[in-house]
Amino acid sequence: MRRDVQHASDFVTQPATAIALKQTNRANRAKQTAPIARASAALAQCALLSLAQACALEGPINVTVPAAGQPSVIVPPDGGVTLQPPVDAGMGVPSTLDPEQIFASRCATSTVKSSLLPSNLLFVMDRSGSMACNPPPITPSDVCERDEQRADVAAPSKWELTSNQLMAAIRTLPDSAGVGMSYFSNDDLCGVSAVPAVPVSRNTQGQLTLIATTLSALSKKVPTGSTPLVGATLLAYDYFHNAALDGTIAGNRYVVLITDGQQSAACNDATQCNTAEECSELLIRKAAIASGPGVNIRTFVIGVPGSELGRTVLSRLANAGGTGLARCVPEQGDCHFDVTREVDLRAGLQRALQSIAGQTLTCELEVPEHDAAGTVDIQRLNVVFTPHEGNARVIPVSPSLPCDAGADGWQYDPTKRLIRLCGNSCTSVRNDRGGRIDVVLGCPVIGPD
Repeated sequence: MRRDVQHASDFVTQPATAIALKQTNRANRAKQTAPIARASAALAQCALLSLAQACALEGPINVTVPAAGQPSVIVPPDGGVTLQPPVDAGMGVPSTLDPEQIFASRCATSTVKSSLLPSNLLFVMDRSGSMACNPPPITPSDVCERDEQRADVAAPSKWELTSNQLMAAIRTLPDSAGVGMSYFSNDDLCGVSAVPAVPVSRNTQGQLTLIATTLSALSKKVPTGSTPLVGATLLAYDYFHNAALDGTIAGNRYVVLITDGQQSAACNDATQCNTAEECSELLIRKAAIASGPGVNIRTFVIGVPGSELGRTVLSRLANAGGTGLARCVPEQGDCHFDVTREVDLRAGLQRALQSIAGQTLTCELEVPEHDAAGTVDIQRLNVVFTPHEGNARVIPVSPSLPCDAGADGWQYDPTKRLIRLCGNSCTSVRNDRGGRIDVVLGCPVIGPD
C-alpha cells in the first residue's frame, strides 16, 4: 500500500498487451505483464457490438414460432428439440392464466427452455507490504502506513485473517460455481499477472485443495511490495473476457477485489495515467464498461483496515462495477463493503464474503433475444417452472422489492437482459436439478396478485 516506494518501476504498454509493470528480471516480463491496451480495447469493442455476439457466453437459443394449431419447436443450446402444446387459434387471452393455458393460449408466441446461469468468481487479493501488519487496534492504519511490520507475532496479520476467511467462504459455495484467485504484488514491487494464481474452475474438491495450497504457500512468506490495484483488476477483466470469448467460462462473472489501500503512485503507467488518481479514474471507467451490456463482468470491493483514505475511490469502483450497496452514495464512500470500521475484522470479512456469495449465487436467466416480431416485449413475458415431481406453475413477477429484501417471484435486472428469480422461487428452482424452467413470450405478465 505504500506510495513512497522508490524502487518500483512504471507500467509499460506493449503492442497487443494491457496494464503491466516493468519487471526487474526481464525473463519474468512475459509472464508477469499484461496490458491496458488489450483489456480496454476488448471491453470497448464488446460493449459497442449491437448484439454483443463477440461476448456471448453460450450459443443462441433458436425458437421456431408455430402457426395456429402447430406445436412450438424449441432448440436449446445442447441441440435437443422439445415440442410444446399447439397454439389454439380460437382461444383468446384468458383473464387468469395457469401454466397449461399459457402454453396453449393464442397469446403465447413462443416458449424457450431456459437454465440458470452459472456464477464465476475471481478473487483479487491485495498482498502488499501493509497486509503484513496486525489489524487495528493492535496496529492502527496510520502506523502501519509508516511501518509495515507485524507488531504482535502471536496475533494474526491482515493477510492471514483475509486469506482464512476467504477460504472459509469459498468452501460454502456450491460445486456448480466457478472460483479462482489472483494476488498482487507478486514480485515484491508492483508485480501483476495476466493469468490468475489459480485459474477459475468449478468449485470441486480438487479446486478447493489447489486454492488452499496456494494460500498456505503464500502465508509462509511475509507480504511485501506496493499496490498495483489498477493493473491487477484490469487484468482480471481481461482474463474473464478472453475466457468468455474462447468458451472456457460461461455464465455470470464477478471480480471480487479485497484490498487495504488504493493505487500506489509507484505503480502508475506513465503512458496511460500520470498519477494514482488518474489511474484510479481509468479503472472506474473500465469497471463501468465491464459491468455493462454485452460484457457482464461485475466488480465487488472489500476494503479492509488501511483503505480508509481510499473509501471514495473503492466505493465509486463498486458502484461503477454494478454492485453498489442499496441506497448508497458513491462519493460518500458507502457503496462497497467497508470493514475498516469493524471492531472484529474476522467477523466483518465473514459478513462481507457471505453477502457477496449470496448475491453471486442468484438465480438468473437470459431474456430471449427475439420472438417472431424480431424483438421481445418485456411486458409480455412469463416464467413457468415444472419440478421433476409435480405440476408446472407460473412464477409471478415481483418487482416491488429487491431480491435481497424479501421479493419472491421474478424481476428484471437493471439492464432488462436478465431475469432474476427471488426468494423461495429461486430456492425451489436451484434445489430441483431435475426440474425445467421455461420463458414464455407473448402473454401479459402475471403478477403476485
